[in-house]
Amino acid sequence: WWAGQALFGNLTPTIVLLTLFYSLSGLGIAIVNDFKSVEGDRQFGLKSLPVMFGVQNAAWICVLMIDIFQVGMAAYLISIHENLYATILLLFIIPQITFQDMYFLRDPLKNDVKYQASAQPFLVLGMLVAGLALGHHAGI
Repeated sequence: WWAGQALFGNLTPTIVLLTLFYSLSGLGIAIVNDFKSVEGDRQFGLKSLPVMFGVQNAAWICVLMIDIFQVGMAAYLISIHENLYATILLLFIIPQITFQDMYFLRDPLKNDVKYQASAQPFLVLGMLVAGLALGHHAGI
């Protein structure tokens, strides 16, 4: 993303921040996929996060990666005075955290797919809101 933007656009600190935050949130989503194969990973010696840190710890790492960077993006939007967009983004985080608690943190092995189906749309909508906010903001 950065190389393409540097070559064909304008790579700004804001673009770097946006892509870094949502790449790290995406890492949280990628960790969810590791729960589908914990037993196989253990059997074959693959060091996925759930194998290395345990299922419950890996679940917490996953949700914190998503939530911290979503909140970080909302804080950035507040810092550039895009308060309406920041508020909308924060409102999307509420159901995301609710589904994390209802499904994923209670039983990550059983509810990984249900969690992704219910919570991930709010992350994606948050990305859209952040993009719209940055497009709306003058000077970016």
